[in-house]
Amino acid sequence: MNRITSLAAGAIVAAIGCHGAQAQTPIPPSPQDFVMAASQSDHYEIMAAHLALVQGQDPRVRTFAEGMVRDHTRLNEDLRKAAIASGLPSPSPGMSSDQAALLSGLQSLRGADFDKAYTRQQVLAHTQAVAVEDSFAAAGAEANLKKAAQSAVPTIQDHLKMARQLSAEVGGS
Repeated sequence: MNRITSLAAGAIVAAIGCHGAQAQTPIPPSPQDFVMAASQSDHYEIMAAHLALVQGQDPRVRTFAEGMVRDHTRLNEDLRKAAIASGLPSPSPGMSSDQAALLSGLQSLRGADFDKAYTRQQVLAHTQAVAVEDSFAAAGAEANLKKAAQSAVPTIQDHLKMARQLSAEVGGS
């Protein structure tokens, strides 16, 4: 498991571990790690959505994918601006090895099989993205990036809700 996926998984476990106890904010990633994780997430979402526009069958999946391209392009641009304003380098496009493997798994699928796999992946990806963005939005160390994360959280939470519903509807859950 690579470092970014470990960070996302750690944030999820920390959030779940607070159940029944007074809620504690998971330790956010460093500003550099946050920029890398958020940028990789956006890039994966955009690339997977482009595949969905070509290989998906269900019009609802294509509509969802169009929204992913639009929203994650905007979120990545907001992140880029926040990183530069924070004195960090602009994030370079790329994905984690886990995200690349997920994308590779989609490339050979078509039609309903693609729709099912894509929507399942979207639930997973957005669950991880919410964990990373939410932890930085709550307690991130850099103000510009924290503001960008706070702005991104509602959009990504909406995406997660839509992905769960769509996955259930196309049989991916």
